[in-house]
Amino acid sequence: MEKEKKIQLIRECINKNRYPLKYEWRNCYQESNCYAYAIGSSYIEDRHSKEYIYNLGSVSNYAPPNSKEEAEEAFVADMQVLGIRVRKSNLEEKMKEGEWKVVLFFDCYYFYNIPFRDFHFARQNIDGNWSHKEFIEGPVRVLGSTPEYASDLDLVGYYILKVEEK
Repeated sequence: MEKEKKIQLIRECINKNRYPLKYEWRNCYQESNCYAYAIGSSYIEDRHSKEYIYNLGSVSNYAPPNSKEEAEEAFVADMQVLGIRVRKSNLEEKMKEGEWKVVLFFDCYYFYNIPFRDFHFARQNIDGNWSHKEFIEGPVRVLGSTPEYASDLDLVGYYILKVEEK
């Protein structure tokens, strides 16, 4: 499937769901990763496809990030393509109507000059607790009031997201 069609399907899912806080059907994320879960996209991508759309930077054609700063840039670029406004936040900031909060973790390390990149997302639920999708076929788990132990990767930041009004 063409990348533009995948992006269109992701946008449709997010718009249909309006925003993930009101979309708590966890079973639809059974074949998805933490990125799809955090942004509230129920579009299921073949994880074996040549360019898996739910990799950080894939939506926006951002080169694979090599630092926390590049990971943040890739995330913001992806959200812009999807029509989602992003603003930097923190754990304590309260959300307004139609917003939801995610946290991004990232690390890049080299082994024999080969870069290994990994990222992880968690999202805040309507009850204030955090949850995350552990891995593609893994479960959705509730983390409690803080998501910072969801990953051993470096914390990049907290972000508040909102679907752009058309």
